[in-house]
Amino acid sequence: MVAFRLGIAKADITPPKPIPMAGFAARTGNSVGVARPLYARVWLFEQEGRKALLVQGDLIWWGAERIASMQRKLEADWGIAAEDALFHASHTHGGPQTSDLLNPILGRTDAAYVDYLERQVLQAVAEAHGNIEPVSVEKGTGACEGISINRRKAVNGVMAMAPNPDGVNDTELIVYRFLAAPSRVKGVLFHFACHPTTVGELLFTSEYCGAAMERLDEQWGDGVSCFLQGYCGDIRPPLVRDGAFYRGTEEDVARNGGILAQAVLDIAAQPMRALQPAPFFSSRLTATLPYERVPQEAELEPADGDSAATALWKAFLRDRPELRKPAAALTLHGLKLADGLAFLAMDGEIVVEYGLHVKRLSGGGVLPLGYTGGMVGYVPTAQQIAEGGYESKDSAPLFGLPAPFSPQIEEELRARIGELIARM
Repeated sequence: MVAFRLGIAKADITPPKPIPMAGFAARTGNSVGVARPLYARVWLFEQEGRKALLVQGDLIWWGAERIASMQRKLEADWGIAAEDALFHASHTHGGPQTSDLLNPILGRTDAAYVDYLERQVLQAVAEAHGNIEPVSVEKGTGACEGISINRRKAVNGVMAMAPNPDGVNDTELIVYRFLAAPSRVKGVLFHFACHPTTVGELLFTSEYCGAAMERLDEQWGDGVSCFLQGYCGDIRPPLVRDGAFYRGTEEDVARNGGILAQAVLDIAAQPMRALQPAPFFSSRLTATLPYERVPQEAELEPADGDSAATALWKAFLRDRPELRKPAAALTLHGLKLADGLAFLAMDGEIVVEYGLHVKRLSGGGVLPLGYTGGMVGYVPTAQQIAEGGYESKDSAPLFGLPAPFSPQIEEELRARIGELIARM
């Protein structure tokens, strides 16, 4: 059994007042209510005096510009090194914006809320220190079918966001159960890859991920379960009518969350494999992702016929000339807690093809985590860049990128993935 200690805590991070929401360019105005509360879940690991931290939030992403200051506080107050802390988001599109580094068309940041979010997280870290205890961990795998589908399909020769049941997908569900003596469930991590984009109303919601955790907490105790999001850049819920996607309701959220939770329970009901001890290990690398081109100053001047999104994109890049550079820096963060329990986290919307690559290369021992430590934007494959479509081309201005990425990024990213997995 793995010899380390675990403390967990859960903090309410639902905005206490109406503020802008993040994730859909067409959704404007402040929130009007709460369908499902938003939470942050803190997992504190300790082994031989070294600590590692996983903070999971019901957020679209974490603002990279604020994480460094939080890490300094964590190191000063609790001795948690920056390289041993992961800030991970479920990627719910039913939450607030947390970053000013993106085109505001995706949602404007409420500074008071971000301050509140950080206070709640730091308080939860203190709470997790108060219940830390020895645990063992075991792992089980299975599948969760019917709640995810590839969203890239060629329609009349154009790559559209449309349901593609024959497209690449990853329905694997991975479950880690942490046991405190005598066989008490201390915590359950479960990993799946699918966009939480079921609904699009002005109501805060933790989406299907939160619905699954609610169901599992009824089984094991409040705050015990924690969802981990994979590389789901081109995967979304299969709400399909007449061959096209549509937005659902909270009933759809509850249904898909229930399916996911039941799949977790089914895995936990079967014999699970005990994982062996391993020293904590962390490492970070940077993948340099070149853009197709960098726009000239004159190209960013307002022009007749500019759409609202284009006008905001131009203004954003005029105000932030430091973003007009030839390449983006994508951070790969590896954290290993035991043999068979390791994370490869990235600060981007990584498409599922790379997640499958991580699993193959690591023999299933490394979990791909997207939406961790900030947000660069969508990271597609070379083939997807050639095909066009939302993930590879159309989304670039929404994230404030100067241009879509060059096809060279796939070779670079695969090389860095291989290097980091070799280290772990």
